[in-house]
Amino acid sequence: MENKKVLLLNAGHTEIPIIEELRKMGCYVITSGKRPDMPGHKLADKYICEDYSDKEAILKIAKEEKIDAIVSNAYDLGMVTTAYVAEKLGLPGHDSYEKTAMLHQKDSFKELCTKLDIRLPKSKRFTNREEAVSYLDNVVFPIMVKATDQASGVGINRAENYDEAVESVIDSFEKSKKKSILIEEFIEGVQQSFVAFVVRGKVKVCMSCNCYSPINPYLIQTETMPGDDFEQLKPKLIEIVEKLFDACNLVDGLITIQYIVKNGQPYVIEMMRRCLGNRFLTPVSAVTGFPWYKAMVMAELGMDCSAIEFTEPIGNFTGHHAIMATRNGVYEGMDIPKEIMEHVFEYDELFEKGEKINNFMMERMGYIYYTYDSKEELDKAAKSFNDNIILRIR
Repeated sequence: MENKKVLLLNAGHTEIPIIEELRKMGCYVITSGKRPDMPGHKLADKYICEDYSDKEAILKIAKEEKIDAIVSNAYDLGMVTTAYVAEKLGLPGHDSYEKTAMLHQKDSFKELCTKLDIRLPKSKRFTNREEAVSYLDNVVFPIMVKATDQASGVGINRAENYDEAVESVIDSFEKSKKKSILIEEFIEGVQQSFVAFVVRGKVKVCMSCNCYSPINPYLIQTETMPGDDFEQLKPKLIEIVEKLFDACNLVDGLITIQYIVKNGQPYVIEMMRRCLGNRFLTPVSAVTGFPWYKAMVMAELGMDCSAIEFTEPIGNFTGHHAIMATRNGVYEGMDIPKEIMEHVFEYDELFEKGEKINNFMMERMGYIYYTYDSKEELDKAAKSFNDNIILRIR
């Protein structure tokens, strides 16, 4: 791929490892996105300011730049744009636009799971607010209300009673760009994610994690791997992934499934075929010894991934933690205890001193990526980070 032009749809903290992999391959990297302050733009050969969710605008850029490949970013809307441009220009490495849109919309993905007999929470889709509110007379609380076309917890609400449910319906409709929501049964259980790299329809490597969301219940802050009961759940999760690939004839590459475990069974709630936020692939690479970023980039460039080799894992128990505040204010720095830092193999501070925290429920001041010697140590540490990492905010 040397000297090939590649368009990447964003250049935030999460996408920097992708840019680095593309540069290693000798590619000419063009980044996009509406925010010129994203750190990855400085690492690219060229930056074009454009909204990555505007598929026609990105297609125009792709044609004008005569790109050879396009790579997704860490957002569902970006993934859909990527597939659209790839299909229009005949570029390799991506599923069709129709399949991609179907997989990354909560309602259509659930319809597919139902057809394939994949276990998932019961839900009903609404495009009319009044009909959704009327339906609330028939539900058993608590329930989940979700915008079908959003990610990162946007437009997702848990309602404990009728009044909360009405407010949730209104909020989810407001957040949904397509004015489409799901009302879903609430399943009590452990939330986990399962990531797999698939070659020729078969899982080549995989890993699961526990997900923790103590500050914003709809935004994952901390993930530890492997997840609880991974070896017992692994065959069931692989079966789900390979069933999806077979039914949809999906191209080689990355897939992630989010699910809740109840009575030893995984109930699928979402999936994505894109780069993952929080640099999730960093601890996954550390615990598996598989070069996930390299593999993802190769797959989206349409390259053969069957011979990618493993190396020795950094550790058997790894994870990441997003450092978040509990209120808005001005960031003045942080203090991470020595006993935490001795387990950290990568630390990224994203905020500068004097920078404003405008939305503490969504913004991250930094990340730590770490290893521990046992699962007990790992899980205990992960649950204590918010208490032990001190943020100085005025």
